[in-house]
Amino acid sequence: MSEKAKRKEPIQKKQQNRVKFTHKYATPILVVLCIILAAVSIVLVYMIRNHVEAKNGAKEQLRLSAIAGFDCEYTEAQQLYPFQNGLLKVTNKRVAYLSISGNEIFSVDLDMSSPVCIKNGPYAMVADTEGFQCALFSEEGMVYSTHMPGKIGNFAISPSGLAAMILEDGDSFGCVYIMEKDSTFLAKWSSFESGYPISLAFSPDESTLSVSLVDTDGSQMIPHVKQFSIPSDRTSARPTENAFYSPLVTDIMPLVAYLSNDRVAVAGISDVAIVGNGKCDLVTPAFPCVTSIHSFDGGYAVVYSDGIDQPLRLASYNGNGGKIGEISLGNDVLGTDVSGSSALIAVDEKIILVDLAKAKVTSTINVDEPVLRVSFFGTKNICVVTNAGVREITI
Repeated sequence: MSEKAKRKEPIQKKQQNRVKFTHKYATPILVVLCIILAAVSIVLVYMIRNHVEAKNGAKEQLRLSAIAGFDCEYTEAQQLYPFQNGLLKVTNKRVAYLSISGNEIFSVDLDMSSPVCIKNGPYAMVADTEGFQCALFSEEGMVYSTHMPGKIGNFAISPSGLAAMILEDGDSFGCVYIMEKDSTFLAKWSSFESGYPISLAFSPDESTLSVSLVDTDGSQMIPHVKQFSIPSDRTSARPTENAFYSPLVTDIMPLVAYLSNDRVAVAGISDVAIVGNGKCDLVTPAFPCVTSIHSFDGGYAVVYSDGIDQPLRLASYNGNGGKIGEISLGNDVLGTDVSGSSALIAVDEKIILVDLAKAKVTSTINVDEPVLRVSFFGTKNICVVTNAGVREITI
């Protein structure tokens, strides 16, 4: 064998060994790569499926929201109040009535430091709770704008446009000022011995105005309820003092809700009292922590919890004060509206429709935007103001 052949033989053996080495480890490496590719494929399929489901969910919520409405910034959304077939946009300088799609129908320039808007039936009132001006609106435009003789503390309106206001009043604890729907003065009562007027409400038939007051003996809060009779014919008669009640609790009771035209519930932190027809009864047992109280056709409802940061519940009562039942709500009630015996409640990430006469949830809608206000809107729809805009939804 030549020297050249001898040198070539080890090289050939090395190449053969390398081939054997490659074949020996190639199979396990391919198996591992296949397993890795399979795992990656499974993860990708899962992610794509979730992405598709998320898109489908968004389309479903968008479909519900797209019946009507418009997008806006959070600061503007805070200024919007559902009213009749549109919305009132209330700012310090202006009140505008918008359609559900955001088009301006009319506007009025008003100068208010801290405007607050409430509605009742076909009327809405905007009042400056740091000033003296108030204005009444209907769907057709502004009914009137007027300046009160004292700084406005609280106010209420009736379905026919009657207004009652708690005003600062010289040396007294405050006064209750009642005026007609054209702003004509009807009556004024100043509180010299009954304490501070803090809240008020008209009965459903507008025959009675109930005013919650709080007095003090220096160490304890003493609640009172003052009632005024409102005559149906006010061309020849004026509102008059009718009744005075003192629930036997030591609590401020600013929450007011009528059970009927003759009886009204007032509530504080934990106590609820029913007054009217010469009687003043405490609801027993008391509630751990009352959040709000609402009137409905045939009774009233109390939203309460077992303490701070505890889940909320709704307890419903009939016109005689008898308990109908309870339902669980959630952790945070964001908005409420009542029509007839139905309540629309935005709580956590859902909106529920409740039959208050039966204490039963009849419908639930999940929402994907934080709710600021919610309102019945016609017979089948609701209007929802979220932090991102206005949504009209079929319930």
